[in-house]
Amino acid sequence: MSFDPFGDFETAGYLRNLQGLKDPIEVKESEHFTFELSIEEALSYLAKKKPLDYKTVLKVHKILFGGFYPWAGKDRNELVPHLAVFKGSHDDPRSTVFERPDFIKMSVDYALQLATDKKKFKEKPGEIMGQLAFAHPFLDGNGRTILLVFMELCYRAGFAINWSKTSKDDYLLALSDEIREPFKGHLDNYLKPFVVGITSRDEWPEIIGDIRGLDGLDKEDITYESLDNPEVQQIYKTYRAQHQDAPVPPGSDG
Repeated sequence: MSFDPFGDFETAGYLRNLQGLKDPIEVKESEHFTFELSIEEALSYLAKKKPLDYKTVLKVHKILFGGFYPWAGKDRNELVPHLAVFKGSHDDPRSTVFERPDFIKMSVDYALQLATDKKKFKEKPGEIMGQLAFAHPFLDGNGRTILLVFMELCYRAGFAINWSKTSKDDYLLALSDEIREPFKGHLDNYLKPFVVGITSRDEWPEIIGDIRGLDGLDKEDITYESLDNPEVQQIYKTYRAQHQDAPVPPGSDG
């Protein structure tokens, strides 16, 4: 794993994990074991929290991954505010650009605001999932954290996504397209056939499926660059300019 934003991989392991693990397989297994031990606590916390806000998202991450990462519950803006994160190389037009660290909270807040319109949310669930994924609040564990928050949001709107029927590769392709071109229906079109009614959170275990596969925007091919890099600054300017037709949260530079 080349993702080393702290610059201490050799001494502290991958992302300063508590076990000092460096081997990619060991990191994934140990991290996921920690996640599985904590998922019920996280879901219970979400069920009791009203309303869901940015602090809720941070807390869920801390519950899920605090047993593996000492920085769990802290976002990229707190940990590495000077770094931009990409999936793929920043100079590859096919790469995925994630939100600037200083805009993360704003992007998550916007997604949570969109979810309050329950009718529209059910019709366009991909817009909200895409917005949360684009925010990419954490150095790792984004997919699973966002998925649990998204599931709770869906439940409160009276529906669920039957994740057990989805395909990891197809989902991630649609999600990447949604991040690259938001509010164009890429993820809506993929998710809509899997929308089901739900009356109790007890039904979740049957529809979650293999949650591990839904974290594909973490680890694989993640790169980072300094926000001081003129090329990176231009990428964000271009991204905002290209997506002026998409709804943007208040305070954005548009």
